[in-house]
Amino acid sequence: MEKSAILHQSDSRFSFPVSATKAIVRLRTKRDDGIKSVVVLWNSGHKFWQKQFRLPLEVKYQDELFDWYEGELDNGAPGYSYLFEITDGDGTVWYYNESGFDTVLRLEHSFEDNFTVVFPNAADTVTPNKAFEGRVFYQIFPERFAKASGKQADYINMEWGTEKPDNMRFAGGDLRGICEKLPYLKDLGVGAVYMTPIHQSRSAHKYDVEDYFSVDSMFGDLDDLKELTKQAHLCDIKIVMDLVFNHSSYFNALFQDVVKQGKKSKYYDWYFVNGDKPDRRKLNYNTFADVWGMPKLNTNNPQVQDYLCRVGEFYLKECGVDGYRLDVANDVSHEFWRLFKSRCKAINPQVFVIGEDWQNSESFLGNDQWDSVMNYPFRYACTRFLVDDRYNAEDFCNYLNGVLMRYKDGTNANMLNLLDSHDTPRFFEEVGHSKSLLLLAEAALMFYPGNPMVYYGDEIFMDGARDPYNRKCMRWGSPEFNCSEHGVMRYLLRLRQRDVLKRGSVRIYSRNGIAFIERAFNGETLVLALNHSGKEVTLQSDPVYGYNCTGKTLFNNGFAVLEK
Repeated sequence: MEKSAILHQSDSRFSFPVSATKAIVRLRTKRDDGIKSVVVLWNSGHKFWQKQFRLPLEVKYQDELFDWYEGELDNGAPGYSYLFEITDGDGTVWYYNESGFDTVLRLEHSFEDNFTVVFPNAADTVTPNKAFEGRVFYQIFPERFAKASGKQADYINMEWGTEKPDNMRFAGGDLRGICEKLPYLKDLGVGAVYMTPIHQSRSAHKYDVEDYFSVDSMFGDLDDLKELTKQAHLCDIKIVMDLVFNHSSYFNALFQDVVKQGKKSKYYDWYFVNGDKPDRRKLNYNTFADVWGMPKLNTNNPQVQDYLCRVGEFYLKECGVDGYRLDVANDVSHEFWRLFKSRCKAINPQVFVIGEDWQNSESFLGNDQWDSVMNYPFRYACTRFLVDDRYNAEDFCNYLNGVLMRYKDGTNANMLNLLDSHDTPRFFEEVGHSKSLLLLAEAALMFYPGNPMVYYGDEIFMDGARDPYNRKCMRWGSPEFNCSEHGVMRYLLRLRQRDVLKRGSVRIYSRNGIAFIERAFNGETLVLALNHSGKEVTLQSDPVYGYNCTGKTLFNNGFAVLEK
């Protein structure tokens, strides 16, 4: 038994309450280490030394290096004391607690030695956001999604549907256009719309904000946003806005005051300027990605913190939006996000806060900063499996399990999973315009825990390389709306409405080159089988649905949905 691989920590992703009395505990061990059994010895903190309950654990997740054992503690008490009894391959029994390993169970030292689950304060317990749980998100780039019927405007200088879009050219998409398409989104199975920024800006993407308290006139005005939110709510669709707090536009009035007055400006300390005045030729101020037009805001400044919090409060109160996606959020301080979340929750306790961070985001995902993050690692798994052939089915499953083990269960339930976005090539482009491979990835997306996000047009197999070609106009007249593969997409989106995929427990594993994602809830179990092995395989039972599948025969680049 490899002791150095064994790990557990109290009050962490290894040990966390999920309700007033229930707690999840996880133990990490070396993968396939020959361990015969793992048992949790546990009881309420002050009773442990008198009596120990025994809960055998099983391996629930496996990644490349580790086995992850998991179990649930619940005897109606609000906190627990516990340790692990591990029987190794030689039959030796080890007791593992915060003091390390011992072959003797030392009950008289349990208070100082044991792991603990403390009283589960509701404010610290990470649980699924009930208003958003399991909803399918649909990401919209407003300038390119839909134009209001009959709209004509002088600023429009790009033909709708051009294959060569540009971030400084405009096709006329707007909020009224989105509102007109709400019935389409509802029918598709969408439960939440995430819009990239809609604030006043000179670009098509609007990530260079000139006025945080206005809607860009290209898109409409505040009344249009209010009407969109109202109509979306009537369709049971949530509205999530994109907020850009890491940086503003160079042309924002705040920064322009610094440009003109330098250190005399009351906003000088709102940015990071090296010298008396900002000089865009010298670039003597901090920016996003060395872009002169996006100066970085000093979110450590209490005045900036208050100003940006008022932005979040404004759209919750005045327009009724339901949540925010936060751009470049990992470059902003933890202190600010705690303040922002607190002030937003005071207005809407169910506000959904989604950070942008492309890697492990554990430090931001307690209950006090973000609820969720754009889960780019899910995309990494799919590109490595279906695009690069870097992963086989076992590698794919190992990686997805490892991503789940980065976070607590409540965080995994809130995660925003995606295949592509306005910042990546479209997945259909990356798989060489293979509808089969895109549908395999979409099927995995619908079965993975959390909130799946569809990028506008993915359902009709829109292509596009990196920015700006991933931001083409929505092809509303496309014949792909009538193709059989679009029907498969619609099936997957409707299947996702079932509680077993919204709320069920998960097992991810591989057998004979096939990847399986299994979800279970209230006695119902659905299993997704993904075949990217290069050969056809025979399933153990007839599927309830199959793509590139006939009876029990699952062909290469096909998937099957099975019931257990």
